[in-house]
Amino acid sequence: MKLRSTTIFLFLASPLVWAQQPTPARPAATPTRPATATPARPTATQPAASATAQPTTGTQGNNSQSAKVEGFDGTAWGTTYKDVKEKFRTMAANANPGDNVEIIADNPDRELLIKRREIYYRYVFYKKPADKMVESMPKPDKSKPKDNTPSPETDATAGTAKFFFVESIFPLLKSEDLYTKLSQKYGQRTGSSVGDTPRGAYTWEKEEGFLVQWVEPYAKVGYTRSLYYLSRKIRDEIKSDLQAWQYVREIQALDSLLK
Repeated sequence: MKLRSTTIFLFLASPLVWAQQPTPARPAATPTRPATATPARPTATQPAASATAQPTTGTQGNNSQSAKVEGFDGTAWGTTYKDVKEKFRTMAANANPGDNVEIIADNPDRELLIKRREIYYRYVFYKKPADKMVESMPKPDKSKPKDNTPSPETDATAGTAKFFFVESIFPLLKSEDLYTKLSQKYGQRTGSSVGDTPRGAYTWEKEEGFLVQWVEPYAKVGYTRSLYYLSRKIRDEIKSDLQAWQYVREIQALDSLLK
């Protein structure tokens, strides 16, 4: 869809980027949109509300007392890929009918796609690269023997990538209804790119992170099927890393002059 055409790393550019409507590439396993313009909403017995689950910190009310965005569903920001995966492997092995957890896709140290109670969750992780590769850096000489970079199987740092972003994807809900529930839990929103046409995003900016509610129009009514949660601290760490990479070319030029 047009609204989601860029990658999640546009989140890293600036706090003002929320109005620019970015998105990660959506996995192939996510639910498809309804064929009609008036999608069926989940019934009261469906657990769509669990897509908004957060650690039980804070209370409902104004921003000073509202819930924090310090992780998702009991998993704190910065938790390693290895620990998050083990958590879901254990839940899947227990075969609890109430949870019905499946690991749909697994990209080590990068992303886990989880299906739980008919809702999809994309857990995304960040690991500082060992080599700061950018387009301006010299390309490796293929005539030289390969380096001894450890493979994922022998890499001592495998599994240490940090959890910093999650998307929950669920059956379509009326945006106004979900917005009311989120406002009760997290307080008044801090930003919006939703105009006369019900398309865009409502955002909540917290000390620990960000929450984004996406809005899509169907039959001139706003619906939501996706929420984003993002760690502020790790987002800033990634921004810092990316900015450092931008100066690789200049650093190389200085090094050549000093030789």
